[in-house]
Amino acid sequence: MKLKTTLIALFSCAFLFSQNFLEVQLPTPDKLSPLFIGPLVKSTIHYGATPSNYNGKVILFNHGYIDLNQGQFLFDNSFYQDSYTEGYQAIFVATTRGEGIWENGKLLAESIDIVTQRFNVPQVYLVGHSNGGKASEAAMFQYNKKDKVSRAFALGTPFWGTYLADISQMPWLNWAWRLTGLNEGARTSTTYYCRNVVRPYLDNHENNEPEKFVVLGASGFYKGSTIAAPAFLLTGGVLLPVQGVNDGVSPYSSTLRPGAEYVFRKNDSRAIFDHLDVGLGQFSWPYVKSYIENTALRSNISSKHQDQTFKTESNYYIIHSQNEYDEILLDKNSKYAVAEILHENAKAQFQFFDPSNKRVLQPKSISKANHKTSIPILSSDLRLHGDSKFAAFIKQDNGIKMILEQLPEKEHPLLKVHISSLKTSHGLDMQTEVRGVITRTATLTGISLQSNPEVITFEPRNGSYYYDTNTLKEGVYSLFLNSESEDNFKRSIISGFVVGNINKALGSKKINNTIESSDESIIITPNSVKNKAKISISGYPITDKLSVLLFDVTGKQIKKFEIITNDRLQFDVSNQLHNLSKGIYLLKVNNFQTIKFVKE
Repeated sequence: MKLKTTLIALFSCAFLFSQNFLEVQLPTPDKLSPLFIGPLVKSTIHYGATPSNYNGKVILFNHGYIDLNQGQFLFDNSFYQDSYTEGYQAIFVATTRGEGIWENGKLLAESIDIVTQRFNVPQVYLVGHSNGGKASEAAMFQYNKKDKVSRAFALGTPFWGTYLADISQMPWLNWAWRLTGLNEGARTSTTYYCRNVVRPYLDNHENNEPEKFVVLGASGFYKGSTIAAPAFLLTGGVLLPVQGVNDGVSPYSSTLRPGAEYVFRKNDSRAIFDHLDVGLGQFSWPYVKSYIENTALRSNISSKHQDQTFKTESNYYIIHSQNEYDEILLDKNSKYAVAEILHENAKAQFQFFDPSNKRVLQPKSISKANHKTSIPILSSDLRLHGDSKFAAFIKQDNGIKMILEQLPEKEHPLLKVHISSLKTSHGLDMQTEVRGVITRTATLTGISLQSNPEVITFEPRNGSYYYDTNTLKEGVYSLFLNSESEDNFKRSIISGFVVGNINKALGSKKINNTIESSDESIIITPNSVKNKAKISISGYPITDKLSVLLFDVTGKQIKKFEIITNDRLQFDVSNQLHNLSKGIYLLKVNNFQTIKFVKE
């Protein structure tokens, strides 16, 4: 089912205003033009018409993204018509375009007060699609509206986050997130923010009533409306090897809110549809209606979320289109690999370049889909070229895995990395370096932070590698983790972690959104370096000489040099950067801070 192309058309509606909402009165479903477009910026309550057979029950629909909320009553979605026909008062609430779970929950809580007062009802039913389900739990428990909610339905809600949001926190990969149209609000939808902040906080909240939630988790990212939306196929392609069965955005395991009622099992034949379809009434209304009409209805499906161990595994490493220094390397004694390539241009073309022989090689046996290409790899020391931005996950076949585990320390987690093998012997020299690039991306409340990256090194101990976060400031950190044993293997993981006391940060009624500032700075000009470059420093104590370290995007040190200081605190580094290959680099001056720049 394809979404209709919409045109802006005038439509006569009644507009009212509350403190934070624009209020719009819709006509009856049969009078609602498919060309109708309501407010796309202001948080809005769309009131459905009251049916002549009104049964006294109110259903409040929420998507979680302000401009996608109208998909709950337009675009061939039958929710409005179905609920109206059955005598329910339907209301469609649009909160924000990406402020995250806490702000959306606060607005949804206000709308619940407005709606219950307007219709003189003690409770409403919530139907939240995608992040709307997360807003529902925040409204009910953090903002104390649980007694005004009879039941909350979560359709394809990533309660445990989505790996696509993890990818969005890598600046050199955020184009992949933008392809979905969900280019904001990712900070509170990462797997690590949901795992380390949202779930422990809300699942242990004094107001938590998990039995009020009814979860509909879908399993078919390759079916339904999404088949016409290539960006979602991109999402599913990433999620499948990382988080398992998914609907193209939400992994099935991520939809399992602890203690809730689960309508579908994983790979349930009734739920082989995608993330768009689970939000359509023609797919989900019969189940919503059944649970509203029969409060004793139970599916007897129990499932324990599989991410409780906080482990992430990888049999791949990642190369990026912007980095000419990235080469495809097969593991030692490995004869085969696969490049699974995600690309911005839907129809991108790829070829290999052999730098030693200076020749172009055309790949064979290409498997293509929109925004995703798979290519077999039979030899090392090749560079992958394409006519689009891309990220290639080079998957190896010899069973070596890098495993990232977060040990459950209270406020400063201990990160552990282990390199394992499914085979008894590979003839590998396992002298391995484990390093990462971290960036403090948000406060514990999900407010965006503009921070510089930092290169970290994992210390070997008892056959594993460890990084203690006890020196880090409170906040949410993205992590690009890499392990490498020269001439043996490489592995990558995109992940993150949280430092700080979540109960202190979220425990008050008023969430603190104060952002810290600093007068200390290091700037490279221009940020996209060609032939000339200079560094400017302010706010730091300066000595006669400064030590400069240069890293690639994985945190691997590739150069070290010194610069002589001057009174102007501006230093020409053109000669040091001139011969670098094109790509993304990190530069650290003394122990001050690390900055990112691009060599063109």
